[in-house]
Amino acid sequence: MAAAQQSVSTQLIQLAPTVGEHHAAFSKSYQEFFGAVFDHEALEPKTRAAVALCAALMQDREETVRSFLAAAKKLGLKNEEIGQIAGIVEAMKLDALQRPAVQAVAAAAKKANTCC
Repeated sequence: MAAAQQSVSTQLIQLAPTVGEHHAAFSKSYQEFFGAVFDHEALEPKTRAAVALCAALMQDREETVRSFLAAAKKLGLKNEEIGQIAGIVEAMKLDALQRPAVQAVAAAAKKANTCC
């Protein structure tokens, strides 16, 4: 992945030297962690790409999705596989939205069935 341009807030952090030092240390350790995760070989590259795409879709950030989608396609994910990944993500999002309502109905039913 290409190095991202510094955000405005990252640029402004430099106005506070102590904060800037901590931010720089954090950024370096984050980049090392990110690299270790994506360079680790427990998962095959195509599987890693599928998982990363799934996570990007869950974040619902278009730029991140585009980046991981391009990487996934380069690593051989086919359109049908990508479609299924997107479907799984949407199903999980809908489940997360419905779960509180289902739990509320179950709690109300339980309360209605208790006596005294």
